Amino acid sequence: MHRTTSDDVRPRTIGQHSLTQMLGALALSTAFASMGGAQQAPAPQAPTIFVQGRGEVQMTPDRARVQVGMETQARTSQQAAQENNKKQAAILAAIQKLGVPAANIQTLNYNVSPVQRYDDKLKRVVIDGYQVSNIVQVETDKLEQAGQIIDAGLANGSNRVAGLDFLVKDRAKGQDSALTLAVASARRQAEVAAKAAGGEIVELLELTINEFERPEPRAMMAMKVEMANAAPTPISAGMNTISVSVGTRWRFARRP
Repeated sequence: MHRTTSDDVRPRTIGQHSLTQMLGALALSTAFASMGGAQQAPAPQAPTIFVQGRGEVQMTPDRARVQVGMETQARTSQQAAQENNKKQAAILAAIQKLGVPAANIQTLNYNVSPVQRYDDKLKRVVIDGYQVSNIVQVETDKLEQAGQIIDAGLANGSNRVAGLDFLVKDRAKGQDSALTLAVASARRQAEVAAKAAGGEIVELLELTINEFERPEPRAMMAMKVEMANAAPTPISAGMNTISVSVGTRWRFARRP
């Protein structure tokens, strides 16, 4: 018979005791780590105020852009193109007689397309002919010529006024003024908001400048005009508005 001695059980008893000590030490270490993590929590960020500002200035336009077009239709695309080219040449000649340099005249959007319809008898789409259209764009520094350009186009075959726009050639000065007003507006709003909240703004943290807004061209619907007894086209340039908006973020501090 095998007899168990103290040497047989001693290693097992020591090993269990060591494991108990290790687990206790690990738990204690974890507790200290948790306490340390709680003590190292990040400090709250300083409050901020976000406001948007808008600035707007008006400038007198010093350039006009006119777009006159023509649409012709014929049985074949060649015939429609020839008729369109003939009218375009007459329009260009009339505009140049007004003293507009050739460099300021440009042909845009030349397009050839079939004229289609659905035939009930044939039960399919048929082509009745072709349509050719284009636009002549003219720019001039003489604003009074805008009406004259429209009249010259209509008198020589144009049946469409596609657009009229009055521009400011040098917009930088107006943009600078609009931006200055926008930032001042944002700061004023931030100061009012901070005062109402019992504090004041300390510094500007962020400034975002949005794109300057441009006035849209004064588009005109396509029209056919009889020029026999037509009076000259009256044109009023008015004023151009240049505007910009900004977004700002300011650091806020409460009064002691």
